[in-house]
Amino acid sequence: MKTGKLLAILFFLTSGVVAKNIQVKNASELNKAIGSAVAGDAILMQPGEWKDVKILFNSKASKAKPITLKADQAGKVMLSGESSLSFDAPYLVVEGLLFKDGSLKKGSVIQFNSDYCKLENTAIVDFNPSQKSTGYYWVLFRGNNNLMQYCSFKGKNNMQPLVGNDQDNSRYNTVQYCYFKDIPYTPDNGREIFRIWGYGRSEETGDDGAFFTIKNNLFERAHGEGMEIISLKSNRNKVIGNTVISTKGGIVGRSGNFNTIEENFIFGENEKGSYGIRLAGQGHHVVNNYVRDVDGDGLILICGEYIEKALTDKYEPILRAGTPLGRVPRYGHVKDGLYVNNTFLNVGGAGINIGGSYNGNPGADQRMLLPENNTITHNIISTKSGKNAIQATSPSQNPILANFKFKSNILGSNLVYDNGAEPDSGVKETPITINGKEYKIPFASKKDTLITSKPGVRIKNKPLSSKEVGVKWSI
Repeated sequence: MKTGKLLAILFFLTSGVVAKNIQVKNASELNKAIGSAVAGDAILMQPGEWKDVKILFNSKASKAKPITLKADQAGKVMLSGESSLSFDAPYLVVEGLLFKDGSLKKGSVIQFNSDYCKLENTAIVDFNPSQKSTGYYWVLFRGNNNLMQYCSFKGKNNMQPLVGNDQDNSRYNTVQYCYFKDIPYTPDNGREIFRIWGYGRSEETGDDGAFFTIKNNLFERAHGEGMEIISLKSNRNKVIGNTVISTKGGIVGRSGNFNTIEENFIFGENEKGSYGIRLAGQGHHVVNNYVRDVDGDGLILICGEYIEKALTDKYEPILRAGTPLGRVPRYGHVKDGLYVNNTFLNVGGAGINIGGSYNGNPGADQRMLLPENNTITHNIISTKSGKNAIQATSPSQNPILANFKFKSNILGSNLVYDNGAEPDSGVKETPITINGKEYKIPFASKKDTLITSKPGVRIKNKPLSSKEVGVKWSI
């Protein structure tokens, strides 16, 4: 009997350590807790201002038992000054922090340097340097399979994108249910809200990619550079179910191939500089997007650059070491894509622009690869007075380009309405209110397929509101 009790006690002592909550109230205690925490523990930062705290989160967690670092009261732990956070080991979770009124000289405010980590219910507000030319990301992914969700971002005004994915060893990261609000506009290239680097940046067409997912996020007056809200510069990414309101720029496939852009809502509200979707590269899947009241074009399939050889002595290629030809195109050739069941209403430019930025007289660049073999069907288009619903560029008769031949694009069953008319989609519509204005959005039925007999969107989800995204506390 006594032996049985002794064995039970020994089993209890050796079967594992019970997870615990570790309260910390200053940087010294925080660092000590990070070093001593075991799998399953939670480190609780106490309310107050934490100034110049560089959190190097490298506790030893496991998939079954992650270690969590969080504010004891969400939103009440304010990191200011030169504070920053880095995930430096796998299976770590951070919750409820507020980065506000600080600035960095270099680095990133939050950086994922490891894999399988999660950031949620955290905000960054006005974390800007005194000189706008001092550039840094607010969030940078340098690992794999990381997740950021229900976070809020407001006021970034300096150089570099707000969110970035690194060129190497950064795959399968996801940002979802986040709120990007009131990012001021300055005409400085390189201030995208998202810039997704990875395999495909130099127009590689192999099986690799960044595999980044941008899903169910809300962008409201998130102007940044005013050209590219989301800039994909890699292969095989997904941009799905996002809502964009009153924001300059558009969703862009800047370089890379085989990206999916699906079921996004873009409400331009006639914001100057707003447009829908702009793409370069091949094999893209652009389906069921709803774009209305933008200042520019609804969909732009731009011309690619020919780089095999110089056509004139004026050619100035973009050189990049490690690529097959030692150079890369300014824009990849748009071909073999699927552009189906999208709706472009009351757009200020063309509904669909096929062959934008064509250069029939080659000079420093050689932008004459017209889009080819793309399926562009079952879209609804309504433009403002005097604008073309579908604008297609014809090949130049310049003798230099005589040998360039392109396959036809497949256009069919697109419905066109003039002067900003509100077309009847012919399917069930649900009223949705955006900034006090009601819109009727066509929703999918169980019988709908990708290409149906009736053009236009078949949306499964409604536009997002501020109540459905971002932190669960006020900023």
